[in-house]
Amino acid sequence: MRCKILSKVHVIVLSKSRFCVKLITSGDIRMANICDADLLNKTISEGNLVIHISPDYFGEEVVDLDEALKIVEETPILNLAGNNIVSKVIEAKYASPRAVREIGCVKFLMVFKFTHTKAQVKKRRRSAKHKEH
Repeated sequence: MRCKILSKVHVIVLSKSRFCVKLITSGDIRMANICDADLLNKTISEGNLVIHISPDYFGEEVVDLDEALKIVEETPILNLAGNNIVSKVIEAKYASPRAVREIGCVKFLMVFKFTHTKAQVKKRRRSAKHKEH
């Protein structure tokens, strides 16, 4: 497979493990968009599929690997773009390699963590039992 970058913008990257992050909160829902810093503002294509790694979507702040993994651990919804961040998230066992999609030689991964507190589980069980009777 041949990689094709349609546009380039010069981005200063301080080290290999720098990531652009945008955190989004709506009510009690939190989402993080994280990309490898060197992908910011680039366009990736494969066949008819074209994806722009937009600064508006990914580019709020630049963090190192430790901070990026902390955000990954604490955030229930993740949109990840880039071979480095996706590989680090897989290595840290936050997602399965089977969930990775590669477009134009760039890895993409979406993660949705579904967790419930013990109180929520008990409430659902009581509600289900109540409906049975």
